[in-house]
Amino acid sequence: MNVLFVCTRNRARSIAAERLFQRPPGLTVRSAGTSSLAARRVDAQDLAWAALLVVFELAHERWLRATFAGDLPTIIDAGIPDAFTLDDPALRAALHDSLKPLFGPPGLARLKVQRAKEKT
Repeated sequence: MNVLFVCTRNRARSIAAERLFQRPPGLTVRSAGTSSLAARRVDAQDLAWAALLVVFELAHERWLRATFAGDLPTIIDAGIPDAFTLDDPALRAALHDSLKPLFGPPGLARLKVQRAKEKT
């Protein structure tokens, strides 16, 4: 599944989520922002690629719906405020708590679970 993580400036939440969930099998992730100041701004190609959009605030969903016409991929609000820096352990914990129900354990932990299942 292709997942696009969307925050405001693509400098902390979406990048941290992309890093955290880049290894699970069956999941391909990218990140982008909604602001004109974003390190990488969401575009129509991102939306064509993504099967799921994970936003971090309701304002991100509103921006996506106002900016892009037509059908959008499914949008899920992770509900994580813009109160963290990229390497903040509290951000990783918030991402883990919010996104684990959707994607399972992030990173290598999920890869280890998958490998164990394949061996049985």
